[in-house]
Amino acid sequence: MRGRTFPVLSLLCALLVAAFAQEPYFPQRVLEDDAQGDSFRSNWYSKNLKALEEPSLLQKANTSNAESYRFVWLRTFHHPVIVRVDIRADGRAELTTKVSSGAGGYEPGKLIENTSRPLTQQQTEKFLTTIQRLRFWDLPTHETPFTVGCDGSQWIIEGAKGGKYHVVDRWTPAKGAVHDLGLAFVFGLAQTRIPKDELY
Repeated sequence: MRGRTFPVLSLLCALLVAAFAQEPYFPQRVLEDDAQGDSFRSNWYSKNLKALEEPSLLQKANTSNAESYRFVWLRTFHHPVIVRVDIRADGRAELTTKVSSGAGGYEPGKLIENTSRPLTQQQTEKFLTTIQRLRFWDLPTHETPFTVGCDGSQWIIEGAKGGKYHVVDRWTPAKGAVHDLGLAFVFGLAQTRIPKDELY
């Protein structure tokens, strides 16, 4: 009897790992109306999120009432950057910043930076005020007409709150709500040092 226990446990572990690996990061047809374009973007963004060992906020929204926000910055020629804010039920928040070794327009590479620290109550309140002021939850996921380019960057901002999930995706925004939110993540919270020629 004992000899059968290990194969069963191994099978269960394998199934759990497979299920986790297949967790979708984005709902179908949310990033683009066109199925092929949506699949391309979902695979591209998901590949970077997996490389940076990030959880699925979509799954988080479907399974809990937790509140999280994430900025995914995929610059064509520079390291992918992710900044995530997780807010607990008691109002305390934690900031996680990650960077991988690759380039956002090519291969993500490996995780080379992974730091987490608590946010002060003032920092948390200021960030949530920015989310409300810029009306993140009301922003359309993509622009109409759709904006694409070759050499630039994708600014992807996700939110999970009270069982709801929302994602906003823009190509190299020079101004507007998504631009301001991205800067709030990277500079206001993470306080990263990005040279001017790498800010695009």
